[in-house]
Amino acid sequence: MLDLRDDQGGALELLYEDLCAQFGPVSNTMKSISVGGAAIFRAHWWNLNADQFEQAFSLLDSVYRDIPLAKERAKLQASWSFRFVDPDTSSLLPEQEDIPVIDVRLGRGSSLNLTTGGKTSANAWFLFPFESASQDFEHYVYRFQKELLFKFSPNHWRLWNHYPNRGWCPKKIVPSQFGPQPSSLA
Repeated sequence: MLDLRDDQGGALELLYEDLCAQFGPVSNTMKSISVGGAAIFRAHWWNLNADQFEQAFSLLDSVYRDIPLAKERAKLQASWSFRFVDPDTSSLLPEQEDIPVIDVRLGRGSSLNLTTGGKTSANAWFLFPFESASQDFEHYVYRFQKELLFKFSPNHWRLWNHYPNRGWCPKKIVPSQFGPQPSSLA
C-alpha cells in the first residue's frame, strides 16, 4: 500500500509509477474524508501473488533507504481470509457466506492481516457466525482462545444486527469468559 497524500510529482509519485510498472495496475484506491478541502491520504494498493509479494518485500528496504518519506507512506500487508470450522467435525460453521462487509478494507468475513512498514502490526478480524451471544458462541470462543498465541481483549466485542432502515449496526457485548469462567466451559 502506498499513500501519496501531498506528493504531487514528488518521489512517492515516481515510486507509484515504478510499482505500477512492476506489479501492474492498482487493485484499489482509497481516499480519506477531506479536511479543509484536502484529503488526509490517498492510498493505493495492489493484490499480489506469492512471487510478487516476495519481490515487494525485498524491494521495501531499498525503497526506505532511497526515499525517506516512504518509511511513513509505503507498507506491505499480507491478508488471509478464512472461515470458522467446528473443531469436532472439521466442517464449516453455517451462515458464513452471508456475513456482511463491516470494513471495506478487510472484505467479507474473518481475516488475519500482517503489516510491515514504518510500524509492524498484526490485525485479527474475527466475525463469528453466531446470531447471539449464546452458550454455543461462548463455548466456541473459549475453545478458540485456547488455540491462539494472543489473548482476546474484553473491549472490542460487537454483536452485529441487520436493520432494514439502518443496515448493519453493532451492539457492544462482553463475553462471559472475561468474568468468572462458567463451569460448563472448562
